[in-house]
Amino acid sequence: MTSILKLSAFEIARAIKKKEISPLEAVQTHIDYVEKVNPNINAVVEKLYDEALALAKIQTEQIARLNAQAIADLPQLFGVPFTIKEMIAHKGSRRTGGSYHKKDAVMDFDGSIVQRMKAAGAIPIATTNVPELGFWVECYNAIYGMTNNPHNNSHTPGGSSGGEAALIAAGASPFGLGSDIGGSIRMPSAFCGIYGHKPSNRIVPITGHFPYAIEDIRKLKGGKYPYTTLGPMARKAQDLYPLLKLMIGPDGVDQETLNDFKLKERSKNFSQVKVYYISAPEIFLARGASAEVSETVELVAQYFKDLGCKTEALRADVFSKAGLYWSSALKSTKEKTFEQNLTNEKGLFFIKEIVAMGFKKSIYTFPSLGISAMERMLGFIKKKDSSAILLELENKIKEINSLLGDNAVLIMPTFPSVAPKHYHAIFRPLDFLYTAIVNALQMPATSAHVRMNKKGLPIGVQIVGAQFNDHLTLACAEEIEKGFAGWQAPLG
Repeated sequence: MTSILKLSAFEIARAIKKKEISPLEAVQTHIDYVEKVNPNINAVVEKLYDEALALAKIQTEQIARLNAQAIADLPQLFGVPFTIKEMIAHKGSRRTGGSYHKKDAVMDFDGSIVQRMKAAGAIPIATTNVPELGFWVECYNAIYGMTNNPHNNSHTPGGSSGGEAALIAAGASPFGLGSDIGGSIRMPSAFCGIYGHKPSNRIVPITGHFPYAIEDIRKLKGGKYPYTTLGPMARKAQDLYPLLKLMIGPDGVDQETLNDFKLKERSKNFSQVKVYYISAPEIFLARGASAEVSETVELVAQYFKDLGCKTEALRADVFSKAGLYWSSALKSTKEKTFEQNLTNEKGLFFIKEIVAMGFKKSIYTFPSLGISAMERMLGFIKKKDSSAILLELENKIKEINSLLGDNAVLIMPTFPSVAPKHYHAIFRPLDFLYTAIVNALQMPATSAHVRMNKKGLPIGVQIVGAQFNDHLTLACAEEIEKGFAGWQAPLG
């Protein structure tokens, strides 16, 4: 692995501006490495090589003509390659969301955060794989197949930003664009040993995200606005804060994006930060955390205590109703059921699909059938019961915001275990509730890699902050990166 492939995005940008490397060299090196690793992990769904190399050549010629001051004035990510989760619109690329019914959907516009990365000088080199409709811990669908974890091909990279996490972790992309509605940035980041940030709701526009067209985004207001958040993923924690800074702010389309949000500066004085932690959460219908996962949370809590932080263990059952909170929150925003979205409103005949699946003829994945079936079973929950649950959730948001305030974080597992083997997650389908509760709370959370287990699989934690205190969780992730191993390229 060349030295360029070990640099952060902003380290590459600085090297380009110092003329130590060229944009063409940075892009070509990453493309070459994508070609080397992708046959094993199947993370890439569309290659944008021709356009990327053409732009990198123009940028290389441009920088060669400029003096030092003009180079300093170039955009922040000038010449830096990056990748995009397939569910985020990129002009000229497909945005299927892993749905066979959308397999020919080519976008004629860039999503807002894609526009912002391009405006910052970054160059997209590929789009990456997702689960069907983005709703599963695994990363596979009937169009693109299965993505593997680069640390062990028999394990999942997570979902739904699994292709992004796998490619970044492999060393083939310095950063990528992901999205998160139940842990879709944080779980893949933890499973693959990288860093990812789920922002506070409504600070980054969701314009361009599957399944919405521009005109749909304009209509998403109030209680019908989705819980989806878009955010950065990177091999180095130090990139997340400046990347988020480039992403935030209104775009004139997404009417719910806050106009007045300002990302605060990161504090380096951790003696003023209080760290709460839950090493073994008790969440109804989710597994208890494994010993190595719990020990990792406690290890991180002790690390911050040694830095001078006050630490305190929270009740293990503080999020016991995570499943009810998350499912009720999502249901309140939906006009269509998961089944309607999955089948293009045609509906499912389950026995027929299961038989077809046995002969490898189904266009749907087994987890999607399971989600549809579960949704039907939960249809008995009455509106008044759902309203009561949402009121409880509002109170829980107030409780956790009050507890954390402006100077505290909560550290907890991202998932009960390290990355499961392929197909094993189907036996414990609600383990994602460790992350989903944070989506229901609409709070920021950063996934930070901590260490590798004895089998060479990554173990991380998620750092949760009060609403709009993204700067604090990001600062903690950077500190964890400094204090522990940091991103490690897969062996081989």
